[in-house]
Amino acid sequence: MELSDQANTPFFSGTIMQVILKYRKHLIVIGIIAILASVIFSAPFFIKPLYKSTVILYPTASNSISKALLSENRGNTKDILEFGEDEQTEQMLQVLNSNKIRDRIIAKYNLLDHYGIEKDSKYKMTNLFKQYENNFTFRRTEYMAVKISVYDEDPQLAADMANDVGELVDSTINTMQKEIARKAFRIVEKEYLSLKKEVEVKEDSLTILRELGVHDYESQSEMFNRQLAIEMAQGNTSGVKRLEQKLEILAKYGGPYVSIRDALEHDKKLLSELKAKYEEAKVDATENLPHKFVVSSAYKAERKSYPIRWLIVVITTFSALFLALLIFGLIEVFADNLQIISKKKRTDQRSLSSIFTYFKSEKSSIRYKTEEKKAVEATELKHTAAGKKRIADEKEIEINQRDNFITQMENYFKSANLINVIDKWKIHLLVIVLIAALAAAIFSGPAFITPLFKSYAVAYPANVEPYSEESETEQMLQILNSQDIKDSVIQMFDLPRHYEIDTDYKYFKTVLLYEYNQNVSISKTPYESVQIEVLDKDPNTAAMMVIAIIDFYNKKVGFLHKSKYLEVIDMYEFQLQMKRNTLDSLKNLMIELGTKHGIIEYEFQSQEIMRGYLKTIYGSNSSQINSKEVDRLFTSMQNYGGQLVEIVKMIENEAISYVTIKEDYEMTWRFINSDLTYANIITSPFPADKKTYPVRWLVVVVVSLAAFILATLVVFILESRKKRL
Repeated sequence: MELSDQANTPFFSGTIMQVILKYRKHLIVIGIIAILASVIFSAPFFIKPLYKSTVILYPTASNSISKALLSENRGNTKDILEFGEDEQTEQMLQVLNSNKIRDRIIAKYNLLDHYGIEKDSKYKMTNLFKQYENNFTFRRTEYMAVKISVYDEDPQLAADMANDVGELVDSTINTMQKEIARKAFRIVEKEYLSLKKEVEVKEDSLTILRELGVHDYESQSEMFNRQLAIEMAQGNTSGVKRLEQKLEILAKYGGPYVSIRDALEHDKKLLSELKAKYEEAKVDATENLPHKFVVSSAYKAERKSYPIRWLIVVITTFSALFLALLIFGLIEVFADNLQIISKKKRTDQRSLSSIFTYFKSEKSSIRYKTEEKKAVEATELKHTAAGKKRIADEKEIEINQRDNFITQMENYFKSANLINVIDKWKIHLLVIVLIAALAAAIFSGPAFITPLFKSYAVAYPANVEPYSEESETEQMLQILNSQDIKDSVIQMFDLPRHYEIDTDYKYFKTVLLYEYNQNVSISKTPYESVQIEVLDKDPNTAAMMVIAIIDFYNKKVGFLHKSKYLEVIDMYEFQLQMKRNTLDSLKNLMIELGTKHGIIEYEFQSQEIMRGYLKTIYGSNSSQINSKEVDRLFTSMQNYGGQLVEIVKMIENEAISYVTIKEDYEMTWRFINSDLTYANIITSPFPADKKTYPVRWLVVVVVSLAAFILATLVVFILESRKKRL
C-alpha cells in the first residue's frame, strides 16, 4: 500500500524533500546570490527612489453659486457646505483624469525634461502620458473621498504637484461650467434687455395716450360721468358737449389704454423675475465657487515609497529558490526517464520494478479472491439464469476495475512521456517556434498590417433632459450611435475612399458600416461619462473624427430640440393670432358701445345716470336736468350695461392671456435662436504619436505559443503511430 500511495502522489508533495536535501548546497548558494543581487539592483543606483505625496478631497454637493446663494428656492437646492455624494465623487475623478489638468501640470513643471524624455523622440508624447499615468493616481476612498497620489524622485516636487492637482480641480470645473454659464447668461441677458425694451415701448404708448387725455380710465370715467350729470342738471349745454367729447376720446382709447396698462403691469412683474434670473446668470458667469473640501494637503515626504527593498529581496529570493527547485526536480525527472528508456531495451526496469511487482501482486490477489468467490457460488448459481447473469456482471465489473487501475498507472507516467517526447524533438520544436516568431514579426509589420492610431475624448452630457427612464449619459450614448451621425462622419471624411472600399461592391454599405463600427467605439465610463474612441491609420484623421462626432452630436441634439420648438412656435403663433383677433373684436365692440350708446364705464356711469334719473323725478331743480339725455343713457345702460361689463372683463382676461402666451412664445424663440452645446468635454482628443494596433510583441507571443502547441500535438501523433507500428 505504501508504494501505491507514492505512485498516486504528485511530484512536489512526494519527492520535494529529497530534492531539497540532495541540492541543499546549491539552493543555499542560489539563495545567497539572489539576496545579494536583489539588494544591489534595488539600490538607488539602479532604481530611482520615488517619494509619494497625497491629497484627500471631498467634492461639494452644490455646483451653482446662484442656486446655492441667490435663488429664491434655496430650500430645494443643496447646501454649499454639504459634502458631495457618489455622483459628485465620480465627476471629480473624471475631471482629475482629464487632459485639461494633465496638460497644465506637464506644462507647469516641464515634465518632458523632468522625466528625461528626449524631445526628438518619435513617441515622446505617448511615453510622457504613460509616465504621467504611472506617477499620478486618483481613486475613491472607502469614505467616499477622492485621494490624489503623486510619485516623484523629488519629494518637494511630488508634494507641490499633488497640491497643484488638487487646486486645478476648481479652475478646471469652473472653466467648463463658465463656458455653459456664459452662454446661458447671454440668452437671459438678451431676453431681459428685450423685455425691458418692450416695457419702455408700452410706457411710451401710455404716455401718448395720456397726452390724448386718457390718464386713468376708471377714475376718469367716474369723474366725467359725475360731472356730466351735474352739467346736465344745470343745463350747461356747452359743458355737456365738452364732456361728451372727452368721453368719446375715453371710449375710443380706453380699451387700448386698459390693454397696454395691464400688459405693462404683467411685463413689469415678469421683468422683475427675469432680472433676478439675469443677476443669477451673471453671478454664475462671472464668479467662482470652490468645488472641493481639502481634508488633507500634501507635504514633503521624508521617506521613499518606491522601491520597497525588503519586499523585493523577499520576492526575488523565494522566486529564485522556487525556480531552482523546479529545475532540479525536472533534472531528476529527466535522469530517471532516460534511465528507464535505456533499461527497457535491456528489459531491466530497476526504478519501476517495485511498482510493477506491487501491481502484479495486487492483480494476482484480486484474481485469486475472485476465483475463490466464484468457486463457492458456482454450485449455487450455475443452474439458474439469474446466477449466470450475476456471474457475467461480476466479470464485467472485475474487468472495469482492472482497466481503471491500469489507466491510473499509465496517467502517472504521462508527464514523463511528454517530457521525453519534447526532449526528443526539442530541436525541431525550437526551429518551428523560431520560424513562427519570425513570421509573426514580419507579417505583423506595417507592410502587411496597417498600423492604427487611437484618439479619444471624454465628455459629460449638458443642457439635456432624459426622454424616459434612461439617464442623460445613456441618452447621449444612444444619440452618438445614431445612423445620422454615422452617415455625417462617413460623408465628411469620405470614408469609403479612406477605407478603400469599392462603392460598386454588392455589400458596400454593410462593409462600410462594419469598418466604421470596428474603428469607432463609444462607451460609458465608470464615472457616468461617455468616452469616444476612434482608430485610424492617420492620427490626425482619428483626432478630427472624434471632434466631428462631438460636433455632429451637438447639431443632432440641437436639431431634435429645435424641431420640437418649431412645432410649439406654430402653436403659439396660432394662439396669439386668435387672441389678437379676439382683443380687436372686443375693442371694436367697446368703441361701438361708447360712440353709439354713450356707455363707457359701467359702475361709475350707472351711478351718475341713477342720480340724474332720481333728480328728474324727485329733485327741486328738475327743470335744469336734461331728462331726454338721462333717459337715453338709462335705456342704453339697461340694454347694453351687462354687455359692457362682460367686454371689459374679457379684455382684461384676454390681455393677460395674450401676454402669458407671448412670453412663452418669445422664450421658445430664444431657445431656437440660441447656439447651445450639449457636451461638457472633459478630455479633448489629440493626434497620437504611437500606434495602438497591432501590438506586435503580443502577436509574436501568441503565434509562437500556438505553433509550439500545434507542433507538439503533431509530434505526439507521429510517436503514437510509431508505437502502433
